Amino acid sequence: KWGRALPLLEDAYNFEDALLVGSILITFLKNADRVRIACLAQLVNVIAPIMTRNGKVWEQTIFWPMMHASRYGRGTALRPIVSSPVYDCQDYEKVPLVDATAILDDEGNLIIFAVNRDLKEDILLQGDLRAFGSLRVLEHIVLHHDDVKAVNTEENPKEVIPISIGAEPLDGGRFEIRLPSLSWNVIRLGKA
Repeated sequence: KWGRALPLLEDAYNFEDALLVGSILITFLKNADRVRIACLAQLVNVIAPIMTRNGKVWEQTIFWPMMHASRYGRGTALRPIVSSPVYDCQDYEKVPLVDATAILDDEGNLIIFAVNRDLKEDILLQGDLRAFGSLRVLEHIVLHHDDVKAVNTEENPKEVIPISIGAEPLDGGRFEIRLPSLSWNVIRLGKA
């Protein structure tokens, strides 16, 4: 006998999943010349970024990179030149520890999406943006957690949430921003 609104395929996504989703979104943006549209079919409860139960609603960890890419990933996809420390894994050699891309939006703002894959160390992201004119850091959003298996639940819906942290001002078009270990980062730069 079937009940009403049974919980089916309700996967719990952890912080590790959020980093993977962030990297996938960066890959989509890097290949925007070929990937014309990308969608998330399930949005609520069924293998989804938003959960509901007993009148409560909360965001799973994967919600945040999806929301950031949806909100800020609009405009012209750029192909930044990224130089990063590398690591070797079972299947690949020389995998960059930093995966990043950038978007120039219609208002002239520059948005950088970056994942730091280093398990223990922060990485200093340095950039030269002199070609974009006078910019300032509007916001640096970071999604980070010390436990990669951390999840948001009905009882603890804010276990893994992004925070906005301070960033160094641009110095003549150059910047340095610290990417925490294992983190999803959105850096928004706009006209000064």
